[in-house]
Amino acid sequence: MDEYPYPLFFEATDFTDREKEKVRRYFQKRRDSGGGDCGNLEKLGGSVYKICFKEKEDQERVLQRKFHTITLPSGEVRLTVSRTSSPQVDQPSTSQSLSSRNPNIKGLEKTFRIDVFLLFFLRDNCKAYKFFEKQLSSIGCTVELNFDEEEVLVRGEVDKGPGGGFGGAAEKWECQVDRVFIRLTETYLCYHVLEPKLVKMVLQDPAFKTDDIKYYIESGYAVVVGEVDAMKEKIAVLEKSRPTKKEVPIVEKKFKLIEEEFNREMCANCPDVTIIRGSAMITLEGPDKQVQSGAAKLDELIKNVKEKRVKFPTALLTFMKTSDAIPKYQTRFQQRLRNPVFFEVGSDLVLSSLSSDALNMAEAAVMRDLKVATVQLQGAIDLNRLKEILTKAKNEANSRELRVDVSYMPGASGTSTTKVQLVGYSENVAKLNEVLHDFQLNQVSTQETINLLHPEIVDCIDKILDLIGMKQTKVTLQASHFPNPCVIVSGPRCHVQEAKEALTSTLASLIVDTLTLDGPGAQQYFQEEGKVTKELIESSCYVIIREKQTAATPNVQRPRNTSRLSDTPRSLSYSSSMYSTVGNSAINRTNLKIKLSSLENEQVDVLVVPMLNKQLTSTNIGKSLLSKAGNILKFNFDLVLASCAIAPGDVQLVDAPPSLGCSKIFFIECLPWDGVRGKSVQALGNGLKRCLELCAQQNLGSVAIPIIGPGIVLKYPLREAIQVLTDIIHRFGLSASSGSLTNIHIVIKPGYLDSEACYHDVYKQLSLNMNQGGQAIFRSLTTDLDDIIVKVGSTVKLHVVFGDISNETTDAVVNTTSFESFNLDGVCNDFSTLAGPQVAAKSGNFPSKAILHVHGKQDEVLIEQLVCDIICYCESHKYNSVAIPAMCAGAGGLDPAIVARAIFRGIKSSASFMNSLTDIRLVLINIDVFLTFKEEAMQMYSSAVINRVQVQQQQPPHSVSAYLSSLHINSTSQQSVFTFLGLSKKDVDDAMGKLKHQYQTQCSSNTFSKEELEPLSQDDMMELKELVESEGLFMQTDQSGTLTVSGLKDGVTRVMQKMNQCQLMALAREVRVREEEDLYLRVVWCILAHNGNWERLPRTANHQLENDELTKGIKDAQGLIWEVNLQTMVATQQLNRQTTKLKRLENLPDFTFPLYWDSMAASENMTVIPLESSSAEYRIVTKAFKRTVGKTAMKIERLQNVHLRRAYEAQKKHISDKNTREGGAGEKLLYHGTTQENCNSIMKTGFNRSFAGQNATSYGHGTYFAVNANYSAQPAYSKPAADGSQLMFVARVLTGVYTQGRHDMMVPPPRNPQQPHDRYDSVVDRINNPSMYVVFHDNQAYPDYLITFK
Repeated sequence: MDEYPYPLFFEATDFTDREKEKVRRYFQKRRDSGGGDCGNLEKLGGSVYKICFKEKEDQERVLQRKFHTITLPSGEVRLTVSRTSSPQVDQPSTSQSLSSRNPNIKGLEKTFRIDVFLLFFLRDNCKAYKFFEKQLSSIGCTVELNFDEEEVLVRGEVDKGPGGGFGGAAEKWECQVDRVFIRLTETYLCYHVLEPKLVKMVLQDPAFKTDDIKYYIESGYAVVVGEVDAMKEKIAVLEKSRPTKKEVPIVEKKFKLIEEEFNREMCANCPDVTIIRGSAMITLEGPDKQVQSGAAKLDELIKNVKEKRVKFPTALLTFMKTSDAIPKYQTRFQQRLRNPVFFEVGSDLVLSSLSSDALNMAEAAVMRDLKVATVQLQGAIDLNRLKEILTKAKNEANSRELRVDVSYMPGASGTSTTKVQLVGYSENVAKLNEVLHDFQLNQVSTQETINLLHPEIVDCIDKILDLIGMKQTKVTLQASHFPNPCVIVSGPRCHVQEAKEALTSTLASLIVDTLTLDGPGAQQYFQEEGKVTKELIESSCYVIIREKQTAATPNVQRPRNTSRLSDTPRSLSYSSSMYSTVGNSAINRTNLKIKLSSLENEQVDVLVVPMLNKQLTSTNIGKSLLSKAGNILKFNFDLVLASCAIAPGDVQLVDAPPSLGCSKIFFIECLPWDGVRGKSVQALGNGLKRCLELCAQQNLGSVAIPIIGPGIVLKYPLREAIQVLTDIIHRFGLSASSGSLTNIHIVIKPGYLDSEACYHDVYKQLSLNMNQGGQAIFRSLTTDLDDIIVKVGSTVKLHVVFGDISNETTDAVVNTTSFESFNLDGVCNDFSTLAGPQVAAKSGNFPSKAILHVHGKQDEVLIEQLVCDIICYCESHKYNSVAIPAMCAGAGGLDPAIVARAIFRGIKSSASFMNSLTDIRLVLINIDVFLTFKEEAMQMYSSAVINRVQVQQQQPPHSVSAYLSSLHINSTSQQSVFTFLGLSKKDVDDAMGKLKHQYQTQCSSNTFSKEELEPLSQDDMMELKELVESEGLFMQTDQSGTLTVSGLKDGVTRVMQKMNQCQLMALAREVRVREEEDLYLRVVWCILAHNGNWERLPRTANHQLENDELTKGIKDAQGLIWEVNLQTMVATQQLNRQTTKLKRLENLPDFTFPLYWDSMAASENMTVIPLESSSAEYRIVTKAFKRTVGKTAMKIERLQNVHLRRAYEAQKKHISDKNTREGGAGEKLLYHGTTQENCNSIMKTGFNRSFAGQNATSYGHGTYFAVNANYSAQPAYSKPAADGSQLMFVARVLTGVYTQGRHDMMVPPPRNPQQPHDRYDSVVDRINNPSMYVVFHDNQAYPDYLITFK
């Protein structure tokens, strides 16, 4: 049978092979042509082609379209297909001429092949046929329908044309006929209905059988014919009724739950839809609307399915899979519950249903019915026997179905069974559990506890059992201290009770007594040399002898550890016992300093850094370090921490790169804050403690520690973080084990909101911890915010203090306010809180006698006057002290430097009438403001000194008894206690006597007189005490000052040797101290500090450098150790290898060189030193100069004139002594413009007042000096040279007590007319805020620097 039996024909020009294939593919694609599977294109002859289709439906769909346009490489072709081999439907056959009797008329006819169903329609629809016939009649034609040939024959006649021929008329007639047929085919449409359901619908629907629409039935299909517009409507109706198919994926278990209800819904609402159920898929076929409705209903029902996942033990899930529990529950839930429940067992038990109540009921049923029980086997049992019994009970329960299962779980070591697991139905598990319980009651071992009256028995229970002759046979005896002293008896039940009764009776009859011997060395002796003797006494007297250990008497062992700092295990919790302080009385050599800076900028041996989870950048501190140090730090960090396991509180050491000012970094593994009693505090405390221990053990000199915890990562409360750090530092001080650690820096980063609060809290905690029991435990506590003390006059002290003025207790306290928002301004709110509502009038509850409210109005002149008024008020009320804030420098917004100068001028101008007032405190709460005031005070007052919190070194006691009392001898700690246990009192007494006699025969004593002890220092006495303790000797003193040491002979001998050594060392120290003191007056060795200033080295380093004793390096004032190269005068820090410069100055007998000067030859009186532009000295001078001058400093030279400086210093002492009550010499750095002609003279001979008047004498005939450099820079005073450069001196000027100057003054006026020789020291252009000072004594000013500028 032909594979492609349904042909179609069309007419076309010749096709190439390529075009034939393209045409075939066109008819093969349904979306293009309506066709389908088809054969190759065949040419029948002439221009007729045939193509055959496999399915009739494909053929019919192609025929439904009148024209088919195909794009070929040569262009578009338009094909008209037909069922027959004459496919041109709308093209007439060749016109034929018909004979006519009239020679002028010619008859024509033309045949058209059209769709047969259109022929049928013209036949059946009179209206359509008449219209068609009328159209042809209008052009003189008749029509004939041939149904057999499926043709239409048209006939007509034409006349001859003007030329006498028929050609033009015939052609015109043919065109007219063609147009009629084209209109016919465009007016009507033949639509083939192939689907049986649609055919049925056409037959049953009367709308398809009207006057205008006809349908025709062929074998298996129908053709509907009608006007195009009407047919489009009918085709749309048919298309909508065309059956559709939709596949919906499903989950089988969920579909089972909704299947019944879904079928019910489909029968009721979608009867024409066929449901086909496949694997995980439901297919719906039928009318589109019903199919969509059914799919939506199915989706809705599936979404209503609820699922509940129940966690079950793995053993129970396994039992459910292996038994018939699953089908049983499935059937039970389907039958008994209103809504079915689907039951599925996987990694969990999964229940599915349309009802939540059904799910809960099903879950409850399973939980109730099934159970797993794990039973711990107690003691040693017969496991084979147990298995035999349990197997028999299990088999009985499982005779009909699997109801219960038994498994045996091995212990941790895998060598013995420790647990039995029962799993199955609850009632059966309970029955087997009873069987197991009964077996254990009869077979398992048990234990009983005997409490002991004497804890000593615990450690010697085996010896006691031998002593009383009791053997351990069927029971086991184990002694324990926890939870209290006891003996645990274990074994079979029947034997344990018997043994307990016998042992309780025997232990109750033991005799226990103690023997106390002077000196802890007794225990040491009987642990070593006398051990055999002690054992002989035990065996001969039938006793047991135990050394009694107490907290106050640690056991002395050899070899002795000289380190006082115990290496506490990491697991030790952070508590008050972290450091051992027993016997500590030596002062710790460590200095504490609170630093306001960033940790990465610290110059120390060690930086302490927190981390989290071994991550370098887990904290802001770590990020800052990495930013400065770069990838080399990351490399070192990863190298150390990559492979190591680390726990919270552990410390890891990482080498620091050269870019940091340290040699090592200690990283502490921390935990985020979890409460005061949490693990985070413990970890941080252990870590900090370990860091300090490592510093001491590794001989590191300095360490910088930040406040760890309050950041955004660890989230500690600020006070808790401070408390942990200060507690650890305090306990480290008590430990007396600082080693070489001489400096601990506590670093606070400024600029944060809580920086001030942090500083105050740290300072408070450390201040409280500086002493313990009246003894200093740290050498000093200093800060970047140490107070400044200035002596004003003879009795008044001016304190510049960083603090909170509301905490002051002075007689008067000053408050700044605008008097508009009184309770909100400045510190008014704090005062109101402390003093109560009456604060505005009086001090109220505030501890001061008066609160003075002032308003500075951002005016420095007014502020200066207010200070004078405040001092007058205090004097009038006889107040001794007053506290003043930085008026207008806070919320007032005034420059702190301006405020500072105004306040200092006010105090200075009021100094002459201060009698009652002895203490003026400038209290500044802001760090930056304090530092500004500090700088101004140091410049304005030559007598200003930094008040550091110093711990006074322990001076040599004035008497031997004072030395001995400082040893804090504890008699309890010098005793050895032994415990004796025996069966009778006589045996115990005999043994005690023999042990005491044996010890006494090994002892001796020696008494040191008061004269022998006097040369010893306190450190010597501490070393002597440590030796006594390490040897286990007994030490005793009396009121006469003698010291008696007794104990083992070897120990006493070592103490005597130590005494001789200390006496010799004391003599050597005295000689060395005298040498150092003498050299310190003559020779000055200086080191260039990191801030650019020269600092004098301590006496010991000074002596080492002068005598080339540099093998071990030198130690500076901060405790840092430096290696020295005297040839290059360069010092290298021992740990981080940083270098700096050294210099040596040799003082003259009558002149001490300033530290910032360079060295000069003994014969040299003057030298000029150009300053390096990179030096700190150059920067300081330039900064002050540039403050008011816009020109460029080309060169700065330091002038070193010994004669001038000697005379200046003598004048300074004279004025300072004269003005003890008025503020001293009043040294200031001022400016003096000069010319090249005068410059050399001033450098050699100083300022000469005889030249007064060259520029001006407005305020007297003296030497003029300006406060601001811009005044002296004027060409009138600093005359430009030919190259435009100018000269200006920076001079040290002794302004002393000054007054208003006048142009006629030759000398300053007298201070008091009654004392004409007591004159002012200088005069000024104006008393308030002078800008010009005039001195009348040549030695009253010294040319310090010469600035060349342009």
